Amino acid sequence: MKTLFHSLRLLLPAAALLALVSCSSTSNISMKVPDQLSTATALPVTGKQGFKQTREFGPFATTNVRSGWLSTSGWSAPVGRNWLPVAAWYDQSRAKRKFSFTLQPQAGAPWHVQGAYYSWSQDLTLAPNANSSVGLTLNQEDVYSSIIQGPGHQHTWQLVIESQSRLGEGKQFARGTLSNGDSLLQVRPISQMLRRDGRTMNMPFGVPVGYEFVRPNGSVVGAVELFGRGRVWLSPRISPELQAPVAAAMASMLLRQD
Repeated sequence: MKTLFHSLRLLLPAAALLALVSCSSTSNISMKVPDQLSTATALPVTGKQGFKQTREFGPFATTNVRSGWLSTSGWSAPVGRNWLPVAAWYDQSRAKRKFSFTLQPQAGAPWHVQGAYYSWSQDLTLAPNANSSVGLTLNQEDVYSSIIQGPGHQHTWQLVIESQSRLGEGKQFARGTLSNGDSLLQVRPISQMLRRDGRTMNMPFGVPVGYEFVRPNGSVVGAVELFGRGRVWLSPRISPELQAPVAAAMASMLLRQD
């Protein structure tokens, strides 16, 4: 269950969800949009109703959304019988889930996306007695990857987002890249919220609530908010060649957040 939870919440960790739930109303707070997108229109994400697997924002809509079964494997073994004062078990687990969808712009040909989640975890469980136990995560790695193919398969981009956690080193929250071999965008977490009174609020422990897409020169071309119904911002200066793959990457993140 632990691996399943991590694999499904790679982009918006549990700590962020708990912090948002603790607020009196999520309508009173929103993700702080990067300053470079202050003139961009906030595009609300629609289509999220129950188990309905579609998303729409601005001129883009997802179709043909397919999600495979979650595949898991793992093993456990006792450790330290001769040198630990308590019973202990070492656990190793893996999880994988594939998905695909099509992003259809209002004008233009569709873009096709195929990807997968991968999760790997090493844990140690200590049991001082039969009625209590303590679990320690020794190593946790999560990878989210998708291939984004443009019309005629002539334009191919790859989105890769990774997070990791090692005992004693703290957690590195998910971040990654969107690249086509020639162009590279950094996908960076956003951990600041904006209150209704205009004041900013940092999320506990720096957990992310959304992500920004940044060029090598530091210019921000887009951002996506992942909590609530979600919102999307695309820079008014983003090129037509870049707009569709960035939108496809955002749609992929929104769909896999569920």
